[in-house]
Amino acid sequence: MFRTATVQSSAKSRNGGIKSLALSVYFKQPDFGMKRYEILSRATTFLLAVDPPDETPHEGKYAFLDEHIQQREARQRRQNYAHEPAGGPRRKVEALSWLEYCPKKFRPVVHCVAASHVLAPWKWGNYYTQPWLQQVKAEHCVYSLEVYDKHKPLAKFALNPYPIHHPEGRDLALIHLKQEEEALAQLQKLGVDILYRRDDETPFEKGQDIVFDGFVVTEDNTTNQDDFSASNSNKMNPNDEDDDDDDTRIFLPYTETGQLLFGNSDRFLASTPTPLPEGLCGGPAIDQDGKVCGVVEGVVPEHFDDEKMAGAASFIPSVRLGEFIDYAEEIMLKEIFPTKMYEMVVDYKRGLGREEVEYNMDDAVSEESEKKETKAMQTKLGSAFEDRIESLKNHHTMEEVNAILTTIRRERDEVMDIWNREGGDLDEIIARVRAKTRQTQMEILASLSEKEKQEMQQKLDKREDANVQEAQYEEKKEGSS
Repeated sequence: MFRTATVQSSAKSRNGGIKSLALSVYFKQPDFGMKRYEILSRATTFLLAVDPPDETPHEGKYAFLDEHIQQREARQRRQNYAHEPAGGPRRKVEALSWLEYCPKKFRPVVHCVAASHVLAPWKWGNYYTQPWLQQVKAEHCVYSLEVYDKHKPLAKFALNPYPIHHPEGRDLALIHLKQEEEALAQLQKLGVDILYRRDDETPFEKGQDIVFDGFVVTEDNTTNQDDFSASNSNKMNPNDEDDDDDDTRIFLPYTETGQLLFGNSDRFLASTPTPLPEGLCGGPAIDQDGKVCGVVEGVVPEHFDDEKMAGAASFIPSVRLGEFIDYAEEIMLKEIFPTKMYEMVVDYKRGLGREEVEYNMDDAVSEESEKKETKAMQTKLGSAFEDRIESLKNHHTMEEVNAILTTIRRERDEVMDIWNREGGDLDEIIARVRAKTRQTQMEILASLSEKEKQEMQQKLDKREDANVQEAQYEEKKEGSS
């Protein structure tokens, strides 16, 4: 949808905080003989909050008291609960988004919204027809975002290499920050805004202002009124002899205001003074209230038959973005939660009350309780095992100690396996395993010659004496305590 566009490097200054971030995708495909990562594509991304904003109004002369009460309640929650609850205004449980059911400690606080064709150009054969690109996959790529002040980079942050793409092929994707808590603290210090999606109930009006925010990807020596080709944001030929090894292009922040023309359920169009540059793909379309009303998808070709549409900015409306986020967050929650807890969330999302759910939270956390119990038992056995080793070293040669330990390790593993599978009394399980070991030893003895039997029996008796001595030692130890 993009073609050559006139881009002004002296883009309009941004009001308020930084709305969009520069997105870079690097790749290294060993089959190409590549020794280091090179730029694959560049464009725009932005931070979108998982939780909705808490827009409870505080009005009147006592508004400060309301704020004080809210702050006090927040402090009490932090003291009384291990995990912070979902943010935003109070809502019915079925109105929560998927990830809001999960404590913030275990899930993202923001999504990085981007264009799918930028994060994974090999998925977009209709955009990029180069055969070599089909040999590049996600495992060959790393991702990062950068904060820019005008044309100056301020900081760079790594992204997790697990983008989620729209299931039906829309040009939408989500990716997430590595070490998010620390990264967000730094991003907000740099003045980066966390944006919120426009309410689906808020109607659009023809002619309303839409702000497009993002980046132009251009050469370092660009001047005003320079032209940029449609390939500027994506380096799609690693073996091009005309390309230098180093990508010297830079990001330039770009902001433009347009007016909404019209649209359908899947795509809106807005007129702009000049066609948007390609680097804005994945950038936010922002309404008068500062909310994200869409994601930049492209530009209608300037030679389009309908002059009203020619050169217009195309963006995916926020309703479709919301549907995709709902899909992606369910996938993420399913990975985070145990199966039964995930099924409970599904029931709540369907509007079932607690009394209608077929199981309770105790069922859902039973797996976790079993894991804790198993870990405690393993710790207890491990401590006893270490004490036994030290005692054996005081009474036997290293060869004898190693032989005894081999038997003990095998018995220990067998005891834990039975206990995990069948449960029951631990002492009874130990006795069963010990009897089995003794039976195996007797069978081995029966197959040996008389001389070998005598030698083997002496060794077994010595090991049995060691076990008896250890038992007596443990009894004395317990008695003294």
